Amino acid sequence: MHSPRSHGYFGHTLFPFIRLRALGFNICLGTDSLASNESLSLFAEMRAFQRSEPGISPDKILEMVTVNGARALRQRNTLARIRPGFRADLISIPISGSPNLFEEIVAFEGSVDWMMVNGRRAAANLPQ
Repeated sequence: MHSPRSHGYFGHTLFPFIRLRALGFNICLGTDSLASNESLSLFAEMRAFQRSEPGISPDKILEMVTVNGARALRQRNTLARIRPGFRADLISIPISGSPNLFEEIVAFEGSVDWMMVNGRRAAANLPQ
């Protein structure tokens, strides 16, 4: 797992994303802790990663916080997809109708309007 904001906070050398991806590593994005971040927002991690790797498409960045994380947890048949038989862990964010939905998701900085965890509504209006 790579936490771009913590990586920057500690002044580590450039994360070797291109090399690790070429070697077949499953690269996930995640948060580290509040000791090296102002929040635990995955949206902020996606934006930080996009700044460091502008050539990576927003849909691939979103996969790094969803599908790749499920694969790392050995849960790719139950998590990170909207399909029958998968756990319903979902959030709702407002969108403007932009033609690039994935770019809009990665750029999101507002509050999560609605959340569902394991098929049940869990919370609303959570700050990111």
